[in-house]
Amino acid sequence: MRSFIIPDRRQKLLLTEVDLNSIAPLGSVLRYIDELVNIFDTSEIEKTYDLDSEQGRNPIHPKTYIKVGLYALYNCRFSLRKMEYDIEHHLGYKWLTGDKAIDHSTLGKFYAKYIDEIVELFSQVVVLCQEQGLIDFDILAIDSMKLRANASHKQSKALEPIEKEESKIKERLRQLIEAATRDGSMQEEEQKALAGRLERLEEAKTVLQERIEIKAATGSGKEKLEIQKNEKINITDFDAHIMQQANREQNPAYSVTTTTDTANDIITHFQVNPRDDDEDSLMGAIEGSREKSGTKHETVEADSGFASKGNYESLEQEGQEALIPDRRLEAEERNEVSRGGYDRSKFIYDDSVGIYICPQGKVLGKVGEARIKGRRYHRYANASACGECPFRDKCTKGKFRSIYRDQNEEVQERMRARLGLEENRSRYKKRAHAAESSYGYAKWNLKFTHVMRRGIEKVRMEMALLFMLHNIMKVAPVLIGRGP
Repeated sequence: MRSFIIPDRRQKLLLTEVDLNSIAPLGSVLRYIDELVNIFDTSEIEKTYDLDSEQGRNPIHPKTYIKVGLYALYNCRFSLRKMEYDIEHHLGYKWLTGDKAIDHSTLGKFYAKYIDEIVELFSQVVVLCQEQGLIDFDILAIDSMKLRANASHKQSKALEPIEKEESKIKERLRQLIEAATRDGSMQEEEQKALAGRLERLEEAKTVLQERIEIKAATGSGKEKLEIQKNEKINITDFDAHIMQQANREQNPAYSVTTTTDTANDIITHFQVNPRDDDEDSLMGAIEGSREKSGTKHETVEADSGFASKGNYESLEQEGQEALIPDRRLEAEERNEVSRGGYDRSKFIYDDSVGIYICPQGKVLGKVGEARIKGRRYHRYANASACGECPFRDKCTKGKFRSIYRDQNEEVQERMRARLGLEENRSRYKKRAHAAESSYGYAKWNLKFTHVMRRGIEKVRMEMALLFMLHNIMKVAPVLIGRGP
């Protein structure tokens, strides 16, 4: 009579022969990572090792650390301690390391020391993709994603709360010192923790004050006070900023912008932005893609978050073809504007005489100028016509309606005209998949929803490994083959 097999863990096993190569057959992710990284030029890292010294053990090759980091990302293992565990217990890592032990602190020191060199390796992967014909330089899709920082939102504080906490800590330290003097009681652990926290607060306060001074440099007295009151810094991670994510939560996070060639969804450039501002990141992202790939794309495409008249002007000055809708375009096309039939888009501009015609056929002439966010606007109005208009309440909450026209409104109108062409509409549809596929791969396949490192430079290194892996999975089957 048969019975179920119950694991007998009392038995002793003797493994006389294990072929590690059987762990990484041709066409496996392990093989892809290993062979691609072997192609990398890591001479800048290697020359920092003193191989001529006879002291100490032979060092592990830098490429091994890169392979471990990439394979850990592929397996959704982002913690250094988890990497250490996997290296000790999992055969895939043993195959990569040659069954060598690497502890988490050694991994952490390597990644922190060679940040710039690891980021440069991403550029080498882009060149490999280009050499294999995976980049056609037709459409460059640009987008950004927000990743939660490795820091609590509760640690984001304005200047006044920081100063209050500093006072409390100083008072507690004074009490501990008095107690030690009075009866000899020592609370060394608490004193050490409080002193460390105080030092961190003082450092954060200095950085925050510098930010406030920069932001308030051109503002009025009232604006400066408002900035000083509301500007915050995260005590755990100074470089993380409060951002609203897709689920409407506001958390310390990083904004990451990528540029993707739409032919095979190859990421040609990435950047970790100092703040959540897609407008500011656009031109830097385009220039970064050109530097890494060495060639200009025919057309640049991005969503309305990257749109601004200043960016339109810069693109035209560089002779860069672009398809970037402004924020109001889609709302106007769906007729979802707040004022309905009296929305600004319903006012017709007559370029020949420089006037606006309102929906009721009245003429609005130029009556003045205004400066808004550093740009000069012409103001158009007709107070007398509005005063007699029976539809004024639908058009404006004021006594009369004013229309503001940018000094170079034509640059936006030219962009809208390009977007209105049928061939450009079909080209623009290619943007969404290419720009967002890498984010879907990272967040859903790799479960990479927040960064593990702290500080913008370390996060940049982490993103280099993440997007390097994305490109490796694209180019490796072409360069190496898919196996039997």
